Amino acid sequence: MMEKLQPAWAKMAVILFGGFLYAAGMNLFVVPFQLFSGGAVGLAQLITLFLQPLFPESGLNLYGVIYMLINLPLLFLAYHSMGRGFLIRTILGAGSISLFTSLIPAVPLMEDCLASVLIGGIVTGIGVGLILIAGGCGGGFDIIGVWASRRFKNASVGKISLAANAVIYLILLMLFDIQVVLYSLIYMVFFTILLDKTHYQNINVRLMIFTKKPDIDHEILTRTGRGVTEWKGVGAYTQEETRVLVTCINKYELSEFMDIIRHMDPKAFVVVDEGVYVTGNFEKRI
Repeated sequence: MMEKLQPAWAKMAVILFGGFLYAAGMNLFVVPFQLFSGGAVGLAQLITLFLQPLFPESGLNLYGVIYMLINLPLLFLAYHSMGRGFLIRTILGAGSISLFTSLIPAVPLMEDCLASVLIGGIVTGIGVGLILIAGGCGGGFDIIGVWASRRFKNASVGKISLAANAVIYLILLMLFDIQVVLYSLIYMVFFTILLDKTHYQNINVRLMIFTKKPDIDHEILTRTGRGVTEWKGVGAYTQEETRVLVTCINKYELSEFMDIIRHMDPKAFVVVDEGVYVTGNFEKRI
């Protein structure tokens, strides 16, 4: 469980390693076969098709550089909508993906295209999953998805990604042979499966927060959009009044919530229950 990795450097190390895994999976198993990812990386690959002839001796995989340029305006959105901590982790996640995809040579490790695509999907899915577990974000359309899921009831990262990928693969159908599109889709299926398995984003978590500090509930509401139920309790030993806050989230959000709680009240007593069943008006934010 990533929440046990308390030091910031540990989370940053996981994000960097996840970015390296993603880049290695792309450049060693996917890109050498002229196949495409989805999302902002896929968009960067498409743009590279038209710009690469202008930089024949660059020595870099140009799509990694373009990916970072695509992320610049999105990072502005991340800062103003989701706070400084999310921005730092997103810069690290997107920056590591951009850096490593630019530097790792696009050389195939195997000759069989299908096997390479399957392994590539597994490696890249685990890589991005690690970034998300550490409370970071790989950038791209995921930023829009995370932002939208907190602002609009029916929005989610999955829905935003699906819409963006549909557009990208329609463009691929117009530009390439159907085989390229099919292999690219197979890659994305395995990438998504491994991302979900690594991310654990569907595991519901109940937080019970015992604190004497005011305004934690307001901070949670404004920064995350999650609802909070509050009771007034009394300590059995001290007979002092305490606030009892209860909220349900998914495991992806746990790191951010713990950061908020520790910032507002380092002495808060927090109970975390994983795998709880939640029904009613609860946003899964998948």
